[in-house]
Amino acid sequence: MIRRWLAPAPWLIGMLLCGALPALAVAQSEDAQQPAKPLVVEAGREGYAFDRPRILAQQRLLGVAHGVSLLALTCLDLPAHLDATLTAYVPWREGQESTIALAQRDLARHYFGMRAHEARWTDLVNALNLKNQLELGAGSKELAAACETLPTVLRRPRYALAAQFRLQGLLAEATTGIEAELRGSWCRGHLDGLAREVFDARFDAWYEINAPRQAAAAEVLKTEWPVEAPAESFEAWEKELRRDATVSGRAADCLEFSEKLKRPQAALRNLFAPPEETTP
Repeated sequence: MIRRWLAPAPWLIGMLLCGALPALAVAQSEDAQQPAKPLVVEAGREGYAFDRPRILAQQRLLGVAHGVSLLALTCLDLPAHLDATLTAYVPWREGQESTIALAQRDLARHYFGMRAHEARWTDLVNALNLKNQLELGAGSKELAAACETLPTVLRRPRYALAAQFRLQGLLAEATTGIEAELRGSWCRGHLDGLAREVFDARFDAWYEINAPRQAAAAEVLKTEWPVEAPAESFEAWEKELRRDATVSGRAADCLEFSEKLKRPQAALRNLFAPPEETTP
């Protein structure tokens, strides 16, 4: 239940390939002149990374970027919308450049490991099994309406990609912290003797280190809430988590949980860490 909200919005499916107008043209030209065998996604990395918050956020972010870029390219072919599209899209794309580039690097590492440096636009598209064209008919009223509203749409919070990525990171930290609290409470009620003492020591150490970061994330989320979020507000989301979360298992599972809490990967500050770069 807790991770269900991470699923990409339906309108994002079928969108990935992004880039500034000149860069996109160059990439397509290079692909045509130098055909290469598509890269193969590493085993276990297919599709959307529902168990890796940072990667899933990047998949969604790049989907948004591609949707905008693909629509902008299409609107440039409509004389009535050419000037307005350029005026709105070019500065937006320049402002998102570093955020989009980071998403591309993260996803290339995630999907292709040691061959990440070889990844092309088409490789990322294939990795996510996405389409590379709008499903809006040329000359259709729907396309004209989309082009008409594009300049206004780009001013909405959803398209401030760096800000949305930051909020998704904070949401992942706050959610993981709450989940850890819930499991900690459950385990303390199902352990006794030495096993309980060991668990208490390990969980308390983790909580002392991570509670301030969890609280800081929650405070930000109370006033800044991601567009793609699981509830209407942080307060509503926390209430839902604490009400609906189901924790079960055995005493051995609790000791394994406390063992994991000792590892660097369990620190909230590392939850949104980028994929490690692997060299050939």
